[in-house]
Amino acid sequence: MPADAGLFSVNWLVLRLHRRAVAAAAAAYARGRLLDVGCGTRPLLAVFTPWVSHYWGVDTGRGRYRATPPQAWASALDLPFAAATFDTVYAAQVLEHVPEPARMVTEMARVLRAGGYLILTAPLMWGVHEEPHDYFRFTGHGLAHLAQQAGLRPVVVQALAGYWVTAGARFCHYLAQFEKLGLRWVLAPVYAAVQLLALALDRLHRIEGDAWNFLLVAAKPPLTGADGIADAR
Repeated sequence: MPADAGLFSVNWLVLRLHRRAVAAAAAAYARGRLLDVGCGTRPLLAVFTPWVSHYWGVDTGRGRYRATPPQAWASALDLPFAAATFDTVYAAQVLEHVPEPARMVTEMARVLRAGGYLILTAPLMWGVHEEPHDYFRFTGHGLAHLAQQAGLRPVVVQALAGYWVTAGARFCHYLAQFEKLGLRWVLAPVYAAVQLLALALDRLHRIEGDAWNFLLVAAKPPLTGADGIADAR
């Protein structure tokens, strides 16, 4: 997902909410060696830098990210790293774009060290994008289930907003189709007004069942010795 944009852009509100949620999760859980799965142009690198010692990005988009190449070109379904390599794994808005999301979560859990954390965001209510590679949408319960199936323990499952933000964001995306008619200068203040109103209404009455997006933080349980006592190695 791109970095935060200006108030008069179509995605200002959702990018702002996403960045704030990820920043809070990074401050609380990110540490050590971090792997960013589907890193793209690494828009939130600065959010993690204060908390981690090393940053590794992996992506498949060779044609899209030549100017800012990742440390490794690879599929999220087959990460080219040994088990227990990273203390933190992060994936933003990637899970919906893989045909086997459970396998992706399992791979991220595999490369995560015991006691480490997965930080992940994925949409519930959003339009089809990056076609044809857009396969799924996820509830918070679905994300928690995928984490548990991969041997992780959900720690945080958070809706990034409610109905009003979803409605406002989707309406702005509807309006954006008219930019091709040369109406960008007319639409920009409309984007700002709609999104500010949506944010105010969401704070007044938040309906998380209609959230546009969810954040998941899941922990990999620490190793235990034969006596059942946690092994800190």
